[in-house]
Amino acid sequence: MDNNSSLIKWTPEFYSKLSKNYDALAPIFLSIGERAKERVAQEFEAGTVLDVACGTGALLKIAADRGLQCYGTDLAPGMIAVSQQKIPAGEFRVASFYEIPYPDDTFDYVVETNAVSGVSIDAEKVLAEMIRVCKPGGYVLLGDYCKAPKENLWTRFMEWLGLRIGDHPHDFAALFRNMGYQPEVENLGWSGMYQFIRVQKP
Repeated sequence: MDNNSSLIKWTPEFYSKLSKNYDALAPIFLSIGERAKERVAQEFEAGTVLDVACGTGALLKIAADRGLQCYGTDLAPGMIAVSQQKIPAGEFRVASFYEIPYPDDTFDYVVETNAVSGVSIDAEKVLAEMIRVCKPGGYVLLGDYCKAPKENLWTRFMEWLGLRIGDHPHDFAALFRNMGYQPEVENLGWSGMYQFIRVQKP
């Protein structure tokens, strides 16, 4: 199944229309995704952070309140507009996470939450771009819907349900390992289908 056969068409236009109500809807329909943002935010100390599919900027707002310099990219102009309103001092660009518009080795933290699990997304390409723009010694941080470590009836059902709406659980940890990195993985729920993953760039 690809995005064209999904019950929901996850286009930039759809996200832009959703942007005004996203912050109210997300805690209701994807509460575990909100917990993923909180877990990623626990890693922030100081420096610069780029959210590669920043949505309405909820995660970056936490970073900004802690004094970090914030940057965000997203393909939906509506989402970018909401983010910029929340974080006036941040820098936001309409851009794809396949071609992040920043030089190599730029950010202390490069993050994504609830954004790279689509069925038509080339997750390995996204992760490679995130690593590219991360500084040596910096961190790539993910909180997302992942392939379950152990399959059971629940995980098979959730995977089936996810496919109906265009989501597919990638094995992000394995993709990082294939690129030569050693990810740290934490189970955030759903029998391991939601994970926090941290990779430090050498």
